[in-house]
Amino acid sequence: MTAEAGTKLEIETEIEFDIEDLKHDLETTRKTDRWHDAPPEVKDIFHQLEWNIIEGEFPETPDFINPLLEQSVAARTLIAGPMSTGIAEVGRRFKMDEYFLPEVMMSAKCMQAALNILKPLIIAEKAADVGTCVIGTIQGDLHDIGKNIVAMMLEAAGFNVVDLGVSTPPADFIAAIREHNPQIVGFSALLTTTMNMQGETLKLIVAEGLREQVKVMVGGAPISQDWADRIGADAYCVDALVAVEKAKACMNEYGNVPGGASDLRDNLLAMDSQ
Repeated sequence: MTAEAGTKLEIETEIEFDIEDLKHDLETTRKTDRWHDAPPEVKDIFHQLEWNIIEGEFPETPDFINPLLEQSVAARTLIAGPMSTGIAEVGRRFKMDEYFLPEVMMSAKCMQAALNILKPLIIAEKAADVGTCVIGTIQGDLHDIGKNIVAMMLEAAGFNVVDLGVSTPPADFIAAIREHNPQIVGFSALLTTTMNMQGETLKLIVAEGLREQVKVMVGGAPISQDWADRIGADAYCVDALVAVEKAKACMNEYGNVPGGASDLRDNLLAMDSQ
């Protein structure tokens, strides 16, 4: 049975983020209960895929992705599951100065090798259009793997995604807002040296009189809820799944709440504890 035919294999991903074992080695990881509801063979490949991403062995990544698709594991499960846990550990190592940009870029190549296979499947699952999101990596930052995952998952959830790419100047975000009339704008950053451009871009949105028109979400390895609060963003998204859920909430429960409203921020923050 392939990923395109028959029933997809259902595996829980939203409660599987106790990843302390990923600080150690594959054998330690194999002893965990993560992916406990997956068949044993699938569970083991999930763990190998996590470590493939952590170790940056990108030529081997398709060797894990394709067998899982043949086992009818859904593309979104792979992204939300072992790919997310693997890259989350890479992010932790980067924050703790255990990894530097060369290691991060090798892991990003693993993610890109997987996404090249998975993107057509994700797009094929796209739901009915629910809204428009403009997303981009902030000016000065050339890293896009996290942004690409978020953009792909938003598109699969039914959003029309306008991806501005990397090193996006604040003026380009303004132009895109005026052209596409999005309900949501997303800023991504990997480097601490580029974080401030999220705040500068948001300041320009305010200065141009567009703040109430858009809900602003921020994310990236050095970004936190404290940072989102500091610059006045509506939401901090720790990963792609959270970004999708908060984007949906912005369109549904809080669709009539203007961007920048304190109750919008409080309600989106409350989703993190649900």
